[in-house]
Amino acid sequence: MVPIGPGSQSDNVARVLAERLQASLGQPVIVENRAGADAMIGTEFVAKAAPDGYTLLFSLSGPLTVAPTLYAGRVRYDSERDFAPISQLARVTLILTASAQLPANDLRQFVAYTRSHPRTAAIGHLVGVISLLALRAKQVTGADVELIPYKGVTAVWTDLLGGRIHAGIEPLSSALPQIQGGKLKALATFGSSRSALIPDTATVREQGYPEIEGEAWNALLTRAGTPPAVIDRLNREVVRILALPEVQERLHGVEIKTSDPQSVVRMIREDTIRWAKVIRDFDVKPEN
Repeated sequence: MVPIGPGSQSDNVARVLAERLQASLGQPVIVENRAGADAMIGTEFVAKAAPDGYTLLFSLSGPLTVAPTLYAGRVRYDSERDFAPISQLARVTLILTASAQLPANDLRQFVAYTRSHPRTAAIGHLVGVISLLALRAKQVTGADVELIPYKGVTAVWTDLLGGRIHAGIEPLSSALPQIQGGKLKALATFGSSRSALIPDTATVREQGYPEIEGEAWNALLTRAGTPPAVIDRLNREVVRILALPEVQERLHGVEIKTSDPQSVVRMIREDTIRWAKVIRDFDVKPEN
């Protein structure tokens, strides 16, 4: 179950993984896209499935860590109680980019630019986790910017390259071709460590802003109550498959990262606390 539409990075990884799981498990593995309600519909479907390991959730971090607070009262699953994690699948590094023409080459220079050009600079960003990260970044850095939400990265790039906004926050895997092509410049990554895809770009922590670290992720989960032996078998297969050189080549640009199930439990718990604080501090509402 992929809780967003086809064509995304998550959908692509899910299909490559399903193909390999089918071969190793000896039975059909079907990818079903069930989008809607900020990925909560597909997530809820797995929360209600039989606990037998036959229904798997290719999870995004948002429905498990942001939705329970942002959509309190509307979420009909418990992120910890209703799911049994199998493994993390990918690290989704988020990055601050700017037009190649902007006279700033890192986060500190960008903040200085916004202060010297008051009430003129704007950052485009996607919704969900990235929206919350943008709010936190504005608060901590003191940048004089307007935050503008977008539904897709293509629209962010269009306005960046057209000079209508000055910077954008988006997944690195999406922005990488634009950066490598010289159309955008990378100012900072928000992850806890540098990305191997752009190792010369410093993290926000390295640039003096550890308080705004944050990243999204993908993980594989199933229904709580699934037998431990099934969880263990699926974990071993997923870790093995995603370590294969030919799989990593097919998923070039995706930061593959696998783990044990307990690491996913900790990620969900820690990120839920982090984003709940941002939602409360900024009084974020679903309609925002």
